Amino acid sequence: MRLPPFDYAEPKSLAEALTLKGEHQEAAKVLAGGTEAMVQMKLRLTEPKVVMNIKKIPGMSGLEEKGEEIVIGANTSLKEIAGSGLIKEKAGAVAEAARLVASPTIAAMATMAGNILQNTRCMYYDQSAIVLSGLEKCYKRGGRICLALKGSNRCFSVYQGDIAPALMACGGKVVLEKAGGTRTIPLENLFTGNGVNPLAIASDEILTRVILPKPKGAFASAYRKLRIRGSVDYPLTAAAAFIALTPDQKINAARIVIGAAGPAPRIVEHTLQGKSLHEAELNAVADQAYSLSEGVDNLTMPGAYRRKMVRVFTKRAILGAFQALKGGF
Repeated sequence: MRLPPFDYAEPKSLAEALTLKGEHQEAAKVLAGGTEAMVQMKLRLTEPKVVMNIKKIPGMSGLEEKGEEIVIGANTSLKEIAGSGLIKEKAGAVAEAARLVASPTIAAMATMAGNILQNTRCMYYDQSAIVLSGLEKCYKRGGRICLALKGSNRCFSVYQGDIAPALMACGGKVVLEKAGGTRTIPLENLFTGNGVNPLAIASDEILTRVILPKPKGAFASAYRKLRIRGSVDYPLTAAAAFIALTPDQKINAARIVIGAAGPAPRIVEHTLQGKSLHEAELNAVADQAYSLSEGVDNLTMPGAYRRKMVRVFTKRAILGAFQALKGGF
């Protein structure tokens, strides 16, 4: 498929990029790796007037320790994140998630920000214009129905990014910049929960950095995902877990996040703090994750099966974090 026509811009600095984004706003598509953007443009799901390549802007890639935080540039490749000793040590779930994204070739091109800022997906939406022309317009295309769940009153498309759930479990924040302003928000606040417009990033903003806290004491995190093939595929169910222990081996802090279970990653409320991990507690968290997930038939596996597997992969993520606490990765 051919790309639609567009003007091409390659700003030399972040200030220039922010100015261009402010001028063109929604008409400008920002890309660095382009692994998702090019596909959506070929399918005519997006037809920007301007494509702005920020890949070569100095200072927007790489990892850096700053006091009690790790700062990751938006353009940092998933390959670099997966191979970083610092990320493996301080945020193992993030390294695992990056390692499990797509193929090695794509991981070398794909960026941190690009993986976070993915659109939601649905088999009734992610199709060519020829296919979509034969379907009634769904909510995500400006219509008034959901083709995946007839009679529903909203869009049930699914957010399938790998990195965001892992970053959320590890307490990640994002820095959003525009000409004349900067804001830093918890990553979970970037998601609206609305499948039609899933991201709360303004049309004149660019995601420039991700910030991770450096936890202390005994801690570990893990990420697990369900997919059909061993590489390439988006997650069909995913879970990330961060666990910190007290000196007497009680749970001091726990943060569980599920992905590919709705239009945004979802934080699982739980009562693990102050307890030891037993089967009853593990099952309770898995049940809560199940209750937060949506099982709609709009991806490559049946929705009911994907939802059942939320329990399984939530347990695997939690147990993976405990295993990492004992010295494994």
